[in-house]
Order: sequence, then C-alpha cells, then structure tokens
Amino acid sequence: MAQNSFYADQPAGGPTSESQRTQAGNPGNALPVVSTDLDSVRSYQFEVRFDLATVNVPGIASDTLTLAAKQVTGIGYSLQDIEVHRMNDRLYYPGKIQQEELTITFDNLLKDVPTQQLFEYLATVFDMRTGFYSQVDGSYKTSMQILEFDGQGRVVQVIDLKGVYPKSFIKGEKNYSTSEFDTLEVKFRYDFMNVRTIGGSTVG
Repeated sequence: MAQNSFYADQPAGGPTSESQRTQAGNPGNALPVVSTDLDSVRSYQFEVRFDLATVNVPGIASDTLTLAAKQVTGIGYSLQDIEVHRMNDRLYYPGKIQQEELTITFDNLLKDVPTQQLFEYLATVFDMRTGFYSQVDGSYKTSMQILEFDGQGRVVQVIDLKGVYPKSFIKGEKNYSTSEFDTLEVKFRYDFMNVRTIGGSTVG
C-alpha cells in the first residue's frame, strides 16, 4: 500500500493509523476506515466436519467425520416480512426465519472409505436399501462445522450449524467428454447457525 495514503502511519510524533481510525467517528476529522487484513480467508481453504456423537452410524467408530468438499453453498438465512397496511401507509416487521438450503458438493470420493461412511450417515434419516425411515427420537439430527483456514493452515473462522440432517443425495454426471473427478452432491437442512472467529488456533 502506498505510503502517502490515508492509512499509512505518520512520522514519529504524529498520529498512528489506529488513532486515525479512532477519529473516524468525529464528523470534524473523519477518515475512511478500511480493512488491512486483506489476505485473511480464501474461499477455497476449508473443510467440513460432522459431529456424530449423538448419531449411531454403522462403520463409524469416531465421534467426528471429516470430508473434503469441492463446494459449499447456501450458508445463510433471511427473515420473512410481516406486511401491515393502515390507510395510505405500508409498514414491515420481521417475521419467521427462513434458513437457506445448504448444498455441499463432495469431490473424488469413489475409492475412499469416507464415501461409505457418508452413505451410512445419510441412511440414519432414510435408508434407501430397505425403504425405512431410520430416525428415532430425533437422534438423526447432528451438528456440522465448516472450518475456514488461513494461508498457514490455521483455523481462523468456524461456521457452526446445529440441527443438521441430510435431505437429498445426488451422484455427479457421468460423461466421457469431461476431465473432472466424480462428485457427490448432498443437500442439508439446519435449525441454527453461529459464525465465530478463532484467534490463530491450530487444526485439532
């Protein structure tokens, strides 16, 4: 960043960048506030973990299942509107919450043991091999973590999803004309979400 910018530290005795930003709330001496940590999280540095401590999944002895994913979309929520009319006025109030449908595309799982483990986890809701719903007392709902890393492989942010359950299973297209790995797309629903920042902790 150029040293003659608003955000560079001043010479000795002058105000620092931090003190300059502190003054941004003063209308008489306001300066732009920008993020200097531009290289914090890249969109492709992440992994997905399932908490299976409360779910009895055959073939999975561990309490967690960690899978590499090619793409994760649909993390978010929105509020439905309550629209109120009174004469010539139209007002809005926050209504029910609407969670987005989470879609995870898993990549290159054909020969990996976690592939079967993932399918067994999906069967805890509905087992396509038998045609039976397998859930008992809501134990099919679990937790999911999406870990985001910095350039050093340290977790810098975690997206916690609670009340997660799988709702669809789609195998990737088989096509001779492509040069891509086999993919597996799974859609999930969840009840609650939390986004928290980790202060440079190492992956456990």
